[in-house]
Amino acid sequence: MLFGLDVLGLIGLVMFFGVLIASLKGWIPQDVLPVQSALVLTAFVLVIIAFLFGTPIGIKDLMANIFLHPITALIGGFLVAGALEASGAFKAAISLLERLTKTPLGLTGTVVVLVNMPTIFAMPCGRILAAALMPAAILFGFTLAKVKKDTLLASIVVFGFIVNAAASCGPSPLGGIGMIGEGMGGYPLGSLINAQQIGIMLITAVVMISVRFVYKILPNESITAKLLAEESGEEAGEENNKEESGVEIPKSGYFSFFFFMVGIAIVFIARPPIPIQTILVFFVLVIMLVSRVSIKDLIGGVILHPIMAMISGFIIAGALVAIGSFDVLIQILMVMAGTPLGFIGVIVILANIPTILPMPCGRIIAMSLMPGILLFGLKVSEITGNVWIVPLVLVGFIINAAASCGPSPLGGIGGIGEGNLGTAIGISGRPQQVGIMIGTGTAVLIIGTVGFI
Repeated sequence: MLFGLDVLGLIGLVMFFGVLIASLKGWIPQDVLPVQSALVLTAFVLVIIAFLFGTPIGIKDLMANIFLHPITALIGGFLVAGALEASGAFKAAISLLERLTKTPLGLTGTVVVLVNMPTIFAMPCGRILAAALMPAAILFGFTLAKVKKDTLLASIVVFGFIVNAAASCGPSPLGGIGMIGEGMGGYPLGSLINAQQIGIMLITAVVMISVRFVYKILPNESITAKLLAEESGEEAGEENNKEESGVEIPKSGYFSFFFFMVGIAIVFIARPPIPIQTILVFFVLVIMLVSRVSIKDLIGGVILHPIMAMISGFIIAGALVAIGSFDVLIQILMVMAGTPLGFIGVIVILANIPTILPMPCGRIIAMSLMPGILLFGLKVSEITGNVWIVPLVLVGFIINAAASCGPSPLGGIGGIGEGNLGTAIGISGRPQQVGIMIGTGTAVLIIGTVGFI
């Protein structure tokens, strides 16, 4: 025992956070040892250390924290995403956005819809729509910049879209991070979605306002000149573009788009007693039959990065559970709660850990620390008698973890926007972090005051 803390459990905590910090600082080169691999390696090192301490950990203990349900739901979500991409559903969405500009919504209203499109679509990984709809974000951003004669508007649109995409895997019903929290907490599927979506919309708005009035991130001048010139050329050949657009977007693309949106809405309204994986497979089969999507297209939609992130998080969490690291974490947090921070201050720190230590995928830290977050929530709920503490802590941590891949310097989604605008790498991190912290607090307040909505 060290200061009343189990030494083995303390070593596990120190090693876990040490790997995260070393990865962020560049002490562990990511091109040599990615953080996911480093965490799996750490788990096996902890197995050896536990053996030396006379507390052997078996493979069964290490794998006990791996839950197949969210992994299969995530893979199912990627298959749906692949089917939608191959059928032209995302192109159909862009086409519909272009038509919206001619409605009373106008260009500005359409931009509001665009930046929130990732949360509306809610794919299992924000990178899916970040890649699929980035051309639309750039197009509308620079169109708005040209109309208003303010190039800063391009950055506002792109980075608002980016942070929305990053956070969208939280409320995703297709294997999103929120599903794991709902499962661990024993809550019905979709219980935490609405609070997250409201929080994400606020995150998006705060990021856009921050970029506009505080950080003023301007796109590269040469890229601005090039894109505005290309846009002028597109206007000159507008009729040709319309004809091309008609060829590129088949009717099956529009069908897939509306089928997915209506289908997901029905699932959450009717709540059928069918596993989400079965529903996703049904979606895939229908889209395949109507749009003639191939198996190759489906597999092409699978992104290994978040799957490996989830598995590495589960493995390190299994090791931390087995050696008592979460018990040590609870002890430390309870001591902190006895200071002027109180329970509220500790919950604020816990919920914002993912953004303080932003990983390239929010699932890394979400899966790693979710058991500890749940245990702390249960402990505080027991002490205070407030049954809403657990979902309150969970929703804050989940939305923060989901969005944290946006400002991550380790290949986060924010880099996609920075690369397309030609800005300095990492420059969008600060406004995103500010927005994420405010949105996290909002989601927590919604659960704490209104409950599940």
